[in-house]
Amino acid sequence: MGADAAESPRIVGGGGGAVRACLEEWRSLEEGEAIAAARGGEWAAFDGLVRRHLGRVYAVAFRIVGNHEDAEDLAQECFVRAHGALGLYRGEGEFEAWLLRIAVHLARDQVRRRRVRGGGVAAEDMELASGELAPWQEVSRREVARELGSCIQALPEALRVALVLRVLEGLEYGEVARITGVRAGTVRTQVMKARKILARLMAPLFERS
Repeated sequence: MGADAAESPRIVGGGGGAVRACLEEWRSLEEGEAIAAARGGEWAAFDGLVRRHLGRVYAVAFRIVGNHEDAEDLAQECFVRAHGALGLYRGEGEFEAWLLRIAVHLARDQVRRRRVRGGGVAAEDMELASGELAPWQEVSRREVARELGSCIQALPEALRVALVLRVLEGLEYGEVARITGVRAGTVRTQVMKARKILARLMAPLFERS
């Protein structure tokens, strides 16, 4: 990502009305138009794409690496790589799937580097939907979230990625297959195996309940 594109979120925060109006105009574009404009050097158009897809990219990165700080760095790096490779994106498949393919590749590399260094993967709390909970319910929810995060990080890499994309992110099997480079049938098998392993790993927690 060029310097202007990388800095654009901060520019929006402190920019004047003209800057904000410019950004709003680019964000209102259809995605194909925004991609074409960004490829032509319009940083505001790429800023709009970043803001449109940042949440999903960050969520996938976090659920693979299990660490908020690393996920933020990976999401930033994903868009840096994407900006530099926009000329290679020809519109085959959804743009978000293309971004997620980059994010998954970066997250896998991060996990492998940690294991080489012997640091493991720090599993932070996974987000669980909740409304108004009593204090004891909130403690129980957070305990389950921590345990779930740890168990997901304990899965073999291929199973973890398949589970994150299919179950936690809700992508179709075909989409996951395109992102990970395997057949849809393989993704189904990976998700099934991941669920079985998670059920086994989580069983002691529910036995204590």
